[in-house]
Amino acid sequence: MTDEGEPRLDVNGWGDTSDPAQGRRGSYRGVCSCFDQSRPHPRARVGFHTEQQDTSAPGWQHLLELIDEPAADGREEFRPLIELSPEERRQIITLPPSIARQTAVKHLVL
Repeated sequence: MTDEGEPRLDVNGWGDTSDPAQGRRGSYRGVCSCFDQSRPHPRARVGFHTEQQDTSAPGWQHLLELIDEPAADGREEFRPLIELSPEERRQIITLPPSIARQTAVKHLVL
């Protein structure tokens, strides 16, 4: 439990939406209504998550390594999530500032 005023670290509950676990029944997605626009009228107010990225998480560290590769070889497409395990994906909340080094990338697939 964190003290009030201390930033809360959380995991991305959507981390394995592109790669559901084999043999699992039921939903494998996190439940989030921060951008629920399914009802046409009245539109819901969009909310944003306030969790802070845990920069010591293995998934975050792996993402940083993956970002270095296209920056070095100049590739035009970058698909970092296929290189991360579902557990690692759940550990990523935000993109790191180093993503700006992807100057040759024309297609970023998340």
